[in-house]
Amino acid sequence: MTINWAQCHTRPVLMIPGPTELPFPVIQAMNQPPTIQYDRSFDEEVLEPTTLALREVFQTKNEVILMPGSGRTALEAGALSVIEPGDRVLVVGAGQFGVLMREIMNRVGAAWTEFPVEWGARLDLERLAREVEQLRPKAITLVHNETSTGTTYPADEVGRIAKSAGALYLLDTVSSIAGIDVRTDEWGVDLNMTGSQKCLAAPLGMALVAVSPRAFAAMERRKRAAPSLVYDLLRWKELWVPVSRGGKVPDGAARRQPVSIPTHLTGAMRVAARLILEEGLSHRFRRHAVAATAVRRGVAAMGLEMFPDASLLSNTVSCVKTPKSIDPAAVVTRMRDQYGILIGTGLDKMRSSTLRIGTMAMTASPHYVLPTLSALELALRDLGYKCEPGAGVAAAQAAFADAG
Repeated sequence: MTINWAQCHTRPVLMIPGPTELPFPVIQAMNQPPTIQYDRSFDEEVLEPTTLALREVFQTKNEVILMPGSGRTALEAGALSVIEPGDRVLVVGAGQFGVLMREIMNRVGAAWTEFPVEWGARLDLERLAREVEQLRPKAITLVHNETSTGTTYPADEVGRIAKSAGALYLLDTVSSIAGIDVRTDEWGVDLNMTGSQKCLAAPLGMALVAVSPRAFAAMERRKRAAPSLVYDLLRWKELWVPVSRGGKVPDGAARRQPVSIPTHLTGAMRVAARLILEEGLSHRFRRHAVAATAVRRGVAAMGLEMFPDASLLSNTVSCVKTPKSIDPAAVVTRMRDQYGILIGTGLDKMRSSTLRIGTMAMTASPHYVLPTLSALELALRDLGYKCEPGAGVAAAQAAFADAG
């Protein structure tokens, strides 16, 4: 009789590229009585401290805005707030989420131009600079860490190109913030847009945008108001940001939320931000780097290859090529149903050839990586792929040991 090792668990362990596992204090923050979202005590004692703590996580002095939604909400809010119909925008398209930003720009009426990059391939910065110089766009968009391909792009270099052209810089950090070093101010990011459920280790349901003074100025120069009342970021400057920080609200006066903020999710985010800062950003980034290295060495020891160019390998999402005889969906199903660990297939055109493993927040540790590699080996064996038993786990253990 075959033993179902997953049956003794109430749910699979989340080793997908988000949402990720949550620290217990974050879960506990959700287990509180309801509060009133428009009460001044919530604004001043919960929402405000949360956004100020997130400034440190984002490495910025800019305002960090917290809204109900997801990473895609943040992307669309950023785009519709600064882009007017006919504005020239250069969209770097290097994966599924670069394509998403192209679609968002299409919806807001931008005169967008895509700068296509082969999925998993390096970004030609010299060609990008030439394209920017010729186009002179109002804004440049980039996905820092492309979740669909497990690649991390040089956001600092793209920021320099944007600055040289006087363009606004819109950066998607959905799967990188708090897992990979993201230097909002140093890189000249005008809209740093992300979601709560990945490396921040908070529940799904919050969109976050760090907004520079340049971005707010662009919003104020619009000929017409943004097409969304709820996601117009300028309304935060008008209704929430105090005068002493460049906003419109007199210091000490009551502030208003442009959209009702989920109180439980904000409380959870506050705890998540505190845990990040208590750990320390440099330690957190190194932990993610070591965990990702362990995954890479583990899959290599199983005879598997990574998808992206070696210079672009992400520390939060590992994209692995499956053996030609193995269906990625079958691997995912086997790992989940038999061994209790959930990873993901690739997206779109890579769905039938790759697997994706997240190392995010809690899961960037031996406690999660080693069982995942063990389950991956067992599932592959069950599906007919043979490799040296235990080789992947041993290689990953060595990577963790080497890190000290």
